[in-house]
Amino acid sequence: MSLPAADLARLLHNRPELAAAPSPEALERLLAAPELAVPALLALDADCHLASQALQVLGGEASRAALAELVHDPGDRLGETLETLAAWGLVVLDGDGEAGTVTSPHRPGLWANPFGLGRPLRELTAEDLKSLVKGLGGKPRGRRAEVLAKAADIVRDGPALRARAATLPPAAVRLLESMAGGQPVYQHAVWYGSGEVDHPVTRLAEAGFVVRDGWAYELPMEVALALRGDGWRPELTGQPDVPSAELAGHPDGLAAALAAVDRTEALIELAGAQPIAELKAGGVGARELKRTAKTLGAPEQAVALWLDLAFGTELIASETGERLVSTTLADTWLGLDPASRWKALVDTWLAVPQAPTFRVTGCCPEHMTPQAPPYQFECGAGEIRRATLRVLQTLPPGRGSTPEGLLPAVEWRTRAAKEFAQAATEFVAAALREGELLGMVHEGALTELGRAHLDGAEVAARFPAPSRTVTLQNDLTAIVSGVPAPELTAFLNGCADLESRDRASVWRFSQKSVRRALDAGTTADALLEELARVSAKAVPQPLSYLVGDVARRHGAVRVTSAASVLTAEDPALITELCGTKALRKLALRPIAPTVALSALPPDETLQLLRESGHAPVGLAPDGTIKAEPPQRRRLPVESEPVLEATAILRGGDPATPAEALAVASVTGEPIVVVWQRREHYMEDIELTRGTVSGYCHDCGTDHTFQRARIKEAYLP
Repeated sequence: MSLPAADLARLLHNRPELAAAPSPEALERLLAAPELAVPALLALDADCHLASQALQVLGGEASRAALAELVHDPGDRLGETLETLAAWGLVVLDGDGEAGTVTSPHRPGLWANPFGLGRPLRELTAEDLKSLVKGLGGKPRGRRAEVLAKAADIVRDGPALRARAATLPPAAVRLLESMAGGQPVYQHAVWYGSGEVDHPVTRLAEAGFVVRDGWAYELPMEVALALRGDGWRPELTGQPDVPSAELAGHPDGLAAALAAVDRTEALIELAGAQPIAELKAGGVGARELKRTAKTLGAPEQAVALWLDLAFGTELIASETGERLVSTTLADTWLGLDPASRWKALVDTWLAVPQAPTFRVTGCCPEHMTPQAPPYQFECGAGEIRRATLRVLQTLPPGRGSTPEGLLPAVEWRTRAAKEFAQAATEFVAAALREGELLGMVHEGALTELGRAHLDGAEVAARFPAPSRTVTLQNDLTAIVSGVPAPELTAFLNGCADLESRDRASVWRFSQKSVRRALDAGTTADALLEELARVSAKAVPQPLSYLVGDVARRHGAVRVTSAASVLTAEDPALITELCGTKALRKLALRPIAPTVALSALPPDETLQLLRESGHAPVGLAPDGTIKAEPPQRRRLPVESEPVLEATAILRGGDPATPAEALAVASVTGEPIVVVWQRREHYMEDIELTRGTVSGYCHDCGTDHTFQRARIKEAYLP
């Protein structure tokens, strides 16, 4: 199979799972695999489904003229629809104009009953054809080909066939109408001694309208078409009209986008300093979600979104199924510019299968119970979200709609809206709500930022350049206009407390925040020097006084190891500490004018002293002051290597374990996985988030391995 570079790039963009094909020949085999093609086809709109069914009815290969004759195309959409199918590798186009051919790589086809029709006459057995001809009043003589021609002649006379059907008993007529209308197969189990001679389906079989295969009775395609009438043709409709309204303004979405990045950053820092507890059954429970929302100063629904996106982007991960902790990839993400951080979150949002703010399966009334974030589960919400955004792309800029107004067009765009009808409207509403939190949507319309991202345009220029200077105020606040650079944010977070983040970010200095910086190992002079470097003007006097005052008191009390030992240069301070009721838990006991013993270890002693308003410092074993950088945990996570698809498609072999696993998962080829120094000959490989699963022939059982720990894997 040889595709032009542009067509190949388009195909792999639409169906990235095909990128693991090790050769052009393997790619061709994958394109012909129904199990890979069906999900791709179902992701397309109703007109693509119709054209695919029409091609199957015509035998899998037809001219454009034959397709145009079969379907009704008032909007002249057939050409565009076929191009879409070709871009997804679902048809092959050869030639232009009416003489050009359209071929399906999938024989006999992807639809069990295209257009609700049964098998064509050509696929029936000779006995079935004879039964049909005899029942319809013909004489089934000769070989199979002759009987087939006779059957085709009989059913070609639609008026005569419909007139014959009208003579059947009413119950048989009703069943025939149902089968011709879209239910071509009727199951009728007959047990010994319980058969119904006059059952409607039995009468239909005797009359030649249906053929029997065991307990199944099937209405052939040509018979159904004759019964539907000469004027019946499936219609390419295009997307239904969407009722929309003009917005008062057309926001760019930047403020919401920056807020999304900021809230995710705050969540990462929270999970690094204070891990988020998980339920035993998995996920963040209602109480912990409420606590997290209060800490972040955000609604619980929004926090559920940030949890899902941070987890999906691997910025947080589960530690032993007990708590969510920030990962090492979070540091990489935090070092990116705001546009790149935002794009990573949006790409994850577009891909997750669930609706983060309406976390239900939604397939039936019994599955409408919300599930705890952040774990993913399959439902129609992801397909409905992507369809909703595609519909919004078709609206003129500045015009928006409602979930109810969008639903018919979404149903045309994806079958998931009808398959998950119980929750479809809420899934559309969730897409709009989440898009608004991310800056993609505003009042049911795409923002300038959202439209640019979906159109594949570069969005980095829409974000302001990171600011590297701060304006220090006399009221002990620090203001950064626009988006602060990552290094400036890290510095200010270390010595001040973030109060607000919008078009400008505001931090506030306090005794506690300055003490935090000194505890981390800096000095007053170094802190003031760095403030002067990043400040747009001189450091205000009140801030200089605050730093100096905290520095004078910092380390007045020193804690070292014993059980623990407190020392101070001022004997009065030791006396005060020993008499403070709030410190009774320490059971302080003076042993010298400037020395006291504590009953608790140094860390607990430091904590209680700080909670009572003091500024103690810890001592290292050598007697020097021990720096205490902020405690920030990170789970080690390795990023997935990017599969060089184009190199493999040019004939190269998988060069890395990740590439070999990707090939095996798509092609179904066996693979040898080396795990804990043993080789496992495995098949039916499935790659999930962070794991590899499959059947091991060496062990005779299923295995699930952690992908990050597989150092060797190869195709035998």
